[in-house]
Amino acid sequence: QLNFEDDCRINKILDFTSENFDKNIKIEQIAGIVNLTKESFCRYFKAQTGKSYLEFLIEFRISNACKILLKNQMSIKEIAYSCGFDSLSNFHYQFKKVIKQSPLEYKVSYSNVAN
Repeated sequence: QLNFEDDCRINKILDFTSENFDKNIKIEQIAGIVNLTKESFCRYFKAQTGKSYLEFLIEFRISNACKILLKNQMSIKEIAYSCGFDSLSNFHYQFKKVIKQSPLEYKVSYSNVAN
């Protein structure tokens, strides 16, 4: 259960992430937005969500990549970079880690379900 202050902090974090997920986000940068040190922010975010901010950010980026994969004709490379990943190999690794399929397998399997 969140109190008002925690609710405001989490909303600021979510808003910032939503607006900037496609950029290189530094922990110090987002910690400053909610007036915490890097260390305090990491402890706070983990206590509130059960995961690190980096885990959350990767899942957020992958979620957006999934939406684009299913709605757009962009290449997988373009999608990776548009979602904030700095390399195609890292995108493939993180995608497979989170979704348990490669981006292409995901797109094909969803296309098969939709047809």
